[in-house]
Amino acid sequence: MRPKNILPFTTGLTLVLGACYVERPLTTPVPETATRIVAQITDTGSVALANTIGPGAREVEGVVVSADASAWDVQVIRVDYRGGTSQLWNRERVTFPRYALTNASQRAFNTKKSWLVALGITGTALLAARLFGVLGFGGGPNGEPPPPN
Repeated sequence: MRPKNILPFTTGLTLVLGACYVERPLTTPVPETATRIVAQITDTGSVALANTIGPGAREVEGVVVSADASAWDVQVIRVDYRGGTSQLWNRERVTFPRYALTNASQRAFNTKKSWLVALGITGTALLAARLFGVLGFGGGPNGEPPPPN
């Protein structure tokens, strides 16, 4: 049976998974190799890269393969488009001229938040299982021990 409206579920899942990451501005003009970035695509860049990443791109997320002052090679993870659509990529490598990207930030895994989210999910699952009787912990319906065989 499929739920009629999965928007609350997907929104909650996005918030939970998003809590595991933190974004901060890049501290250098050229990111280091293997840095995960999120950057807005300029209007000029969107037009220049329309054949490569699709028309109307506004934001890109990916992992830097190499970078210098003139261009960044990025393994693309996600592209967001004007109109609210988003497309996941399989780390295809795209070269972005430097003028095509702006407001770049580094996206890093936050271990502390991830552990807190994992503990919260585990605690909620155990509580729900206990409330719905999935985990009986060996007792009978009235808290009595089960009869011997």
